[in-house]
Amino acid sequence: MTKPIKTTTVHHLVNKRFVGVTPEGQRVMIDGENDAQTGMRPMELLLNAVGACAAYDIVEMLQKRRLNVQGYRIELSGERPDAVPAPYTHIHAKHIFDVPGLDEKTATRFVDLGMNKYCSVAASLKAEISFEVVLETPQSD
Repeated sequence: MTKPIKTTTVHHLVNKRFVGVTPEGQRVMIDGENDAQTGMRPMELLLNAVGACAAYDIVEMLQKRRLNVQGYRIELSGERPDAVPAPYTHIHAKHIFDVPGLDEKTATRFVDLGMNKYCSVAASLKAEISFEVVLETPQSD
């Protein structure tokens, strides 16, 4: 059984400025202008999509373990050749958790599953994807 086809429409606004609009009316600014940017560049959107896609499942796994997510962020970097086209050849994601009770082994397993098994965005890319896990602990005085 296949999932329903996803659709979106990208509208040209001016020069290299666009807006993407879903059928539900969600909007995202996409901007290739050098001055006064109003949105992310397409390749920045792609990096964010990889992180957010993995994060959905990782947060769900943490919640199933009844772990309180006090803070969680993903710092992403992507390597691209100086060529046309310039696809990502390597994406690195640093997952930083502030989740009391989360051990490194479990965090690493959840991140691996989120990045490499469940993330449809990452699966749509040809880039090599690596990750690291950081557990933040409260500082004691």
